[in-house]
Amino acid sequence: MLSTDYDENRVRNTKTRWIAYSMTPHKSLRKAVVLGIDGLDPGLCREMMAKGRLPHLRRLAATGLFTPLHTANPAQSPVAWTCLATGANPGRHGVYDFIVRDPGSYLPRLSLTRPGAAGPLGPPAPAYDATTFFDVAVRAGLPVAAVRWPVTYPPAFPGAKVLSGLGAPDVKGRLGNYVRYEEEAPGASGGRGKVEAVRFADGRAVLAVEGPIALVAGKRAPAVCRLALTRRHGLLEYACEEAAGSIAPDGWSSYLRLRFACGDGRVVTGVTRLFLQRLEPLSLYCGPIQVDPESPNLPVAAPAGYAAELARALGGPYSTLGMPEETKGLTDGAVTDEAFLSFCNDVTREREAMLAYELERFKEGLLAVVFDTSDRIQHCFWRFHDPSHPLYDADAAKRLGPVIEDHMARMDAAVGAALDAAGDDTALFVCSDHGFCSYTRSVNVNAWLAQAGYLKLKPHDPADAGELFKHVDWSATRAFALGFGSIYLNIAGREPQGIVADGGEARELGAEIAARLLALDDAGTSAVAAVHDKASLYDGPRLAHAPDLVLGLRPPYRVAWTSAIGGPGGEVFTDNRQKWSGDHCVDAAFVPGALFSNLPLDAPAEGVAQTRLAATVCTALGLAPAPEMEAALPRK
Repeated sequence: MLSTDYDENRVRNTKTRWIAYSMTPHKSLRKAVVLGIDGLDPGLCREMMAKGRLPHLRRLAATGLFTPLHTANPAQSPVAWTCLATGANPGRHGVYDFIVRDPGSYLPRLSLTRPGAAGPLGPPAPAYDATTFFDVAVRAGLPVAAVRWPVTYPPAFPGAKVLSGLGAPDVKGRLGNYVRYEEEAPGASGGRGKVEAVRFADGRAVLAVEGPIALVAGKRAPAVCRLALTRRHGLLEYACEEAAGSIAPDGWSSYLRLRFACGDGRVVTGVTRLFLQRLEPLSLYCGPIQVDPESPNLPVAAPAGYAAELARALGGPYSTLGMPEETKGLTDGAVTDEAFLSFCNDVTREREAMLAYELERFKEGLLAVVFDTSDRIQHCFWRFHDPSHPLYDADAAKRLGPVIEDHMARMDAAVGAALDAAGDDTALFVCSDHGFCSYTRSVNVNAWLAQAGYLKLKPHDPADAGELFKHVDWSATRAFALGFGSIYLNIAGREPQGIVADGGEARELGAEIAARLLALDDAGTSAVAAVHDKASLYDGPRLAHAPDLVLGLRPPYRVAWTSAIGGPGGEVFTDNRQKWSGDHCVDAAFVPGALFSNLPLDAPAEGVAQTRLAATVCTALGLAPAPEMEAALPRK
């Protein structure tokens, strides 16, 4: 773990290097380090720098650069990190939302990858094919390593070392879900994971843990790994072919490797961790089965062997899932706050170790490492940061209220480690995709579209939320919403059953919907800050794939989970009573990210667009940016 203690000598020595560099401001550098800190909010940075809790970022601000980084609209991680890497707006790279529509249907799909040439059942393709700063550096012959940069699955930067970030799947090729094993009658889960019954006989039970799909005797079914459980001396002992160990109540196991026979002699191994909530009667949480970095069955890293190389450096397995932090288990009540925080600390330790490993051997080129647990902690602990949140608990806030600031202090220590390793031939950039705000009220956009007459529903059970648009009458529907801010018009010739004429009719309908949304009132409070037409936000060859309108909500409102996947049921406004209590899926003007650098760059105090980072990194290395990248920040 990196120390968060303030080291005056280290900061003083680093400051001397910055001063030396500032006397030769136009020199091309041999090395560039980009540290991504997901959700690093400029307002929180100012508060914590004033308290002295971010000494390394404070020195960067004093001698180099600190400026708000205007995030992409919508302010969502896949969109923003892609903008940062490509230096281009979504109209050029094509990533518009976490959830987008399948062009051949109205069904939602995740934007983190695209269907590959073999179709939806085959391997996926990268989400975008725009040029990134990784590509520019590789083509110039420089070494490049990108560790956990989001939206990099499958890796598509030939010549670069890549460990995929957000979007990397579990061993089944999915985004990962948990299973709870319950000794008492479990009933329905009420959450996103599965709940399975477990029975002990003579103190012993055997679980059939499901892995990837196997083909046996011509039939497809999940492969299973048998995991034996024994209660002994107040512990739960577990054993399988590849692993054995024990767990105390309220504790996590170490990583255990599970072996799945998938037919035709093919064996797949995966890794997971167990959380023992209760020993008797048993309540055991099994996290998603992740790709084994030492023997990956899916290409979570490139070149072949890089994931295993990192495992050797770390001394064993690590999380490979794009979003490994157990947010689903926490929000469903299957994992406690303390257990979630413990897991987050472990994931952060892994990332710190990866950064240390790469910094130690970094001699030239481009190194990018993203820390994104900071995002998950803010999503799940904002309820203790905001006393007005429906789930605020004063007693719990005394214990857990500081966790956001404590984690950001830990991120400052990671910045310090990079500064220790950097010389006067190194450009350091610290960036974030967006900031953060409270999320206390949900807006079901599809429910509003239905009530306003734009989305037509067939007769159905009112208690059915109708997700995936299953009750929609497309022959009479003029608009629908998907994702966390995207609204599409049902345009004839573009949508499968479109009825709105492209051109003037579509423009008039879009303007009408925008005007009515801007007037949307929640008991005297305006929920909508802006409604953007796609042409006002984006330009480029992929503009046709953009949503027609982008909804900019005003904090603390956010699009409801049900609406995001095509569910028009329920009320338009509801309280958010989930532990997922902080967010950034609001109008981008409210949640800028942050940019720090040791370079004295010329940037206005009000901030710069995040699409200017890629070219700035390229020019620091003396490389010509790609033509589609927006202009670099000039040096002072």
